[in-house]
Amino acid sequence: MSLTKPIRLAAFGQHVLMQRQIIAARRFIVSSWDVASSSSLAPSFLSSLPRSPIPACIGSFQTRQFSRTSGLSVFGWMRDKWEQNEKTKQAAKLVDQIALMANTPVWTVKMFKDEVDETLSSWRTKIPGMGGTAQVQAAKDTQKVVNAMVNQLGGGATAQDVANMDRKQKLKLAIECELSMNEVNVILKQFRQMELMHRILRYRKEKGLALPSDAEGLKMAMQQDGVKILTNAEKREMRETMAKSQQQN
Repeated sequence: MSLTKPIRLAAFGQHVLMQRQIIAARRFIVSSWDVASSSSLAPSFLSSLPRSPIPACIGSFQTRQFSRTSGLSVFGWMRDKWEQNEKTKQAAKLVDQIALMANTPVWTVKMFKDEVDETLSSWRTKIPGMGGTAQVQAAKDTQKVVNAMVNQLGGGATAQDVANMDRKQKLKLAIECELSMNEVNVILKQFRQMELMHRILRYRKEKGLALPSDAEGLKMAMQQDGVKILTNAEKREMRETMAKSQQQN
């Protein structure tokens, strides 16, 4: 048997292992995107409060008053115009926020706080009947935790500072905000996932790569470049997550 054959088999085995690690890392990045973009705790350019493209009070009013009329009513026209304007504003907001993150050297707790505050101050949360929605309440809970984080860690705290928090510090946050440890951990993870997105945008800017201009482009950038910027600790977390997933299956 030729000696080159075992060498080739070993090289092939290493190649397969590397490809599996890359796939696992990309899945980890995609899960990070899903957490960041689907949660009502996400910054304003990734989430909307409320999630429905039409405010609930407008939709319910239209249903009550015009359920027997055709779709050509003036309220139908107003609804279409509202949706169109919202899409335009959200697209412009996304581009501005991507540029801001790409040009910011470090993503801090204070920046996350500013995003949460902006979300809650949105005119959509001030529509009568909207203040008690689950999404708005979730954002208010996030605001309480972020404010407590600023008091405890300082506004300049980074994702590494948050990752280094021990159980006692997290418990202090939970007690101060009157939330469960699980709820606090979700918000802390949300901040870390946003910091990961920030690093990806910084990486693209420093490499002279085009910045994404929409949500789909942002997700693609995370898939393509996320593997390159993961720290050793994040790679270890990725392996642990994948191992737990395999055990559950």
